[in-house]
Amino acid sequence: MNRQNARIFSSFFGLALTALACLLLAGGCATRHTDDSRRAMFVVPEGDDGPPLTPTERAVLQAPCKIDAGMPADAMPEVARQYKYFLRKGRGVMASFSKRSEAYLAFARQVFRSRGMPEELAYLAIVESGYRPDARSPAGAAGAWQFMPATGRQYGLALDWWLDERLDPYESTEAAAAYLQKLHSYFGDWPTAVAAYNAGEGKMSRALEGTGGRNFFEAVNKNHMLDDKARLREETQKYVPRFIAVTKIMNNLPMLGFEPIHPERPSYMLRYTAQPGTDLAGLAAACRLSRSELAAYNRHHKRPITSTVQQSFVYLPAAHDRQASNFLRSSRAFAGWQPASVRSSADSWEKISRRARVPVETLKALNPGNARLHAGQTILVPRNVDMSVAAVAAPDKRDKPRTGRKSAGVAMKPDKTLHTVRNNDSLWGIARRYRVSVDDLKRWNNVNEKTLRAGTALVVMQ
Repeated sequence: MNRQNARIFSSFFGLALTALACLLLAGGCATRHTDDSRRAMFVVPEGDDGPPLTPTERAVLQAPCKIDAGMPADAMPEVARQYKYFLRKGRGVMASFSKRSEAYLAFARQVFRSRGMPEELAYLAIVESGYRPDARSPAGAAGAWQFMPATGRQYGLALDWWLDERLDPYESTEAAAAYLQKLHSYFGDWPTAVAAYNAGEGKMSRALEGTGGRNFFEAVNKNHMLDDKARLREETQKYVPRFIAVTKIMNNLPMLGFEPIHPERPSYMLRYTAQPGTDLAGLAAACRLSRSELAAYNRHHKRPITSTVQQSFVYLPAAHDRQASNFLRSSRAFAGWQPASVRSSADSWEKISRRARVPVETLKALNPGNARLHAGQTILVPRNVDMSVAAVAAPDKRDKPRTGRKSAGVAMKPDKTLHTVRNNDSLWGIARRYRVSVDDLKRWNNVNEKTLRAGTALVVMQ
């Protein structure tokens, strides 16, 4: 198991949520939200927001940033209203979220910088989720960048029985950068691209077409021309001014009286590549961490072991580097396991233990919360075990279930793995998902972007 030395990642350590901070923005990535109980702290109320701006605050507001280039004068009042709110009534939440972002900003800025994009786009995750890696919206968006499932998959984030990489703040940042870059190439300016990130590119395109506007600001000014279905909703109209206001504050925290943040000096995290079927409980024990501590660093893993069909990433504090590297170098205890459906209500852990010759304790440890089995349930078992109704009903040979702590996982070399191409899939996104290169995909399948077709089965692991 080779550690990925190319990157050092910021720590997952963040502040606990305050009552206000729990009111996360549920917008973003083309989602729609109507549950007022889950509205963000960023929903700025109308009305007086306290004393007028000081000369310093006015100077920061009026100073240009890369994102507001070309913003018309008539858009400034809404930016100023959002800005003033976060300096007054929303100040506590702004302080909390800016502090949480400290752990991720160095990485996010580097991602955007490497693509030739404005580093200020790193602040968009503050508007999306307050930089909460585990944030979820009622509409199904998840993670710091609030990806919906289909959009996440399109940009290379694994979302299956094993993984939800929308909850990986580093992988999802790279996916967000790819998505925003595409939106910018399509719409031509950053405010419109950011608006499309919230509303969806289809919605933004129809608004521009229906109003004849050349960009987001012109579409907002002519929004009344659209029918109710095509009209940009209020959330999107305020989303871009809100982002610009947050950007101006984040660029000038000490000048505005906020506690400085130091993204360049966080507690470092290291990223490791875990081979298929790595025992996460064993990794936690090797690093002298509780399972809950390991899970807090790796929310994207949904099972007690890593995916048995592909490599995946795990994150740990650098203080555990030696123990983690030693464990991961040789651990592949459950590579031969897979999810399987319980076919008969007469099946039990004891019967499966006899058929698979795996200790009951091991089966239960890898399937927490499933004390009893029922037909239709999906569980994790060795790949070679017969789960058919006939196998369950076969005469019991009275072999006693094996006991003990050692795993009896069958380490099997995986066969070629196939991926069925979906609509909107790209070679880049597929390559990101399976941790292979685009060149390998082209070579293995004699395919390119122009010949890629939905329904085609691609070899993605040799």
